[in-house]
Amino acid sequence: MKKFIATLATLIVLALLGVLGVNLFKNSGPREKIKAEGGKMIVEEMSYYRGSGKLFGKVYKPVGEDGAFSGTDCPAVVFFHESLKTNLPESMMKSLVPEGIIGYTAASHGKAGDVSFLIKKVRGEDFVSDDLVFVIADAASSQAVVEAVSKVGSKVAGLILIEPQLEGKAAGIYDRYKDEFLTIGASSKDSAVSLVKDYLESRGALK
Repeated sequence: MKKFIATLATLIVLALLGVLGVNLFKNSGPREKIKAEGGKMIVEEMSYYRGSGKLFGKVYKPVGEDGAFSGTDCPAVVFFHESLKTNLPESMMKSLVPEGIIGYTAASHGKAGDVSFLIKKVRGEDFVSDDLVFVIADAASSQAVVEAVSKVGSKVAGLILIEPQLEGKAAGIYDRYKDEFLTIGASSKDSAVSLVKDYLESRGALK
C-alpha cells in the first residue's frame, strides 16, 4: 500500500511539473548565446512561444570594450524578412548594432498576428526602450507587417519598407501614412543601410 501511495504521489508531482512547464514556456523562449562577431556585438537566439507554436528570432546586442552587454532602454530595430534570405538583415544589424541599437530579426510567414505579437514581445524586454522601436520589412513580409503595425500603432516609432509588395488593406494603409514611413525601392537598395541610419537619426534613435 505504501509503495502504491508513493508511486501515485510521484505521478502527481510529475504531472504538476509538466503543467508548470507548459505554462512557463507558453510566452517565453530559449535564450542561448550563439556567437560573437568582431567583439562589437553578441548574437543570441531569442524566440517566443505563441500558443503551441514557436516563433524563432535572433537578437543582436552591442557590447562594450569588456565584451559584455550592459545596456538598458536601447533603441531597437526589428527586421522581418523572407525565410532563408538573411544577408540583408544581417548586414543591416552589423552596421546598426555597434552604434547602440538592439537588433532583432525574424522570418515572416505572412501572418500579421505573429508580427504584432513579436513586436510587443521585443518592446517589452527590459533592455529595449519602448518609445524607440522601429520595424523593417522586406518585400515578402511587407503585407503582413504593414497590417500589424497599423494595429499596434504608437508602439512603433517608425516603419521602413524595402521594395514593398502591398495590396488591399495594406496598400490603403500605406497610401494614408506613407509620408511617415521610409520606403526603399529597388534603385535605392544598395544604399539601404545609410538611408536607414538617416531615418533613425531623424527620429532620435541615433546620435
